[in-house]
Amino acid sequence: MLEATAASQEYLVNMALEVDEDHEDSSSSSSLSSDLEKLNAGDPYGAVLWPAAYAIAEKLLSDPNYRSKLQHQTILELGAGTGLVSLALSLAGAKHVIATDYETIPLKLMEYSARYLNPKIVSTNTCLQIEDHSISYQLLDMRDYSSPLPAADVVVATDIMYEPKTGTAMARRAVEALQRGSTVLVGDSPGRPGRQAFLEELKRLGVQDFAFVDTIGFTCSGPRHELICGKGSTSVSNNPQGMKVAVMQLDPNCHFPSQQ
Repeated sequence: MLEATAASQEYLVNMALEVDEDHEDSSSSSSLSSDLEKLNAGDPYGAVLWPAAYAIAEKLLSDPNYRSKLQHQTILELGAGTGLVSLALSLAGAKHVIATDYETIPLKLMEYSARYLNPKIVSTNTCLQIEDHSISYQLLDMRDYSSPLPAADVVVATDIMYEPKTGTAMARRAVEALQRGSTVLVGDSPGRPGRQAFLEELKRLGVQDFAFVDTIGFTCSGPRHELICGKGSTSVSNNPQGMKVAVMQLDPNCHFPSQQ
């Protein structure tokens, strides 16, 4: 799995600031470069790993109720970022994984990781073969409700509620998924500002008996720009350490009975 280096994070933050300036100055005549060179939405957070990805990947791969069905299921990841969950599920044999983000750069990092760092090797009668990953990559802004979610059996999202508006959007997308019969798994590290908005919107939309359950995740190591991860953050340490990560599972039959 690839993350942005310290130098790359500095570059991404500067790009994000430029995007913000262009959005604020509608009279600006400057134009942004191609998606491969610039951030689409001015968000550099998806270029590094966050703790909840470990917890959700572990749950999906260790829980027999999920693991036994992977080869028959399509998994949709919202805000995939560096793609730990998508990559792990593809390697574990998921029928198909749809990795989405509203920035191009994380999707490019993930595609490179799948192709060159995590080749999917299968054994045949005569040799070992490298197969293509069953991952597709799609730009998707989950706050743009005019774009429906791709169809999937399971919808996952990790550490995307870093703003109240993304928490609200996650709740609405969770209900959209529940309405079509998908199971939803959400992972959230401590201190995310959007968690309360997420909980309030779920309640407003009629979801019942939902709750986050603390599970064990791990801090992330490696460099973090101070504008990506503030000083004193519990999400990062010099070496990976255990930490509590909140996980919520939503089932259409149990948590959205209006479907029945």
